[in-house]
Amino acid sequence: YHAILGNTGPAYFVSPSTLGTLFTALGGTVRIFGPKGKREVPVEKFFVIPQSENQREHDLGPNEIVTEIVLPPLSGAKAATYEVRQKDAMDWPLALASVAITLNGNKVRTASVVMGYVAPVPWRSKEAEESLIGKTITEQTAKAAGDAAVSGAKSLGRNAYKIQLARVAVKRALLAAAGGAK
Repeated sequence: YHAILGNTGPAYFVSPSTLGTLFTALGGTVRIFGPKGKREVPVEKFFVIPQSENQREHDLGPNEIVTEIVLPPLSGAKAATYEVRQKDAMDWPLALASVAITLNGNKVRTASVVMGYVAPVPWRSKEAEESLIGKTITEQTAKAAGDAAVSGAKSLGRNAYKIQLARVAVKRALLAAAGGAK
């Protein structure tokens, strides 16, 4: 279950937030209340990779609580999440991908590709997103985006299998969002 991305510091765990991955892909915002009042943080910036043992993996300060998660309207966007699990029972996914795309005709205009259970935070892949812009989502372009998404992945020895699982999750989430076969 250890990270394959963002694992260069002391944090080798994976973020257990399935919804954090989806909310990041959808461009969500976290509303927080605390002693200093209200504030808002993009979900993408709410999760942080700890750089020391005493650092938190989120942007909450002492005595702060999350009061709301706000998701923008999809406005024609298509979204999907694909989970890879060892069993169908109540178990954490081994890897997942959440994607949101907007199309201009049949070509990708915008893309958000976020992977979960592969890093200490929901991991957004700019490489995968860039590989999709201006292209039609096909088996080949979805596979290329999956390859791009894990291009910086680093196995910790016994978790190399997660690289392939993440690659496939990205591909299948994109195909599902585009309405294609799995």
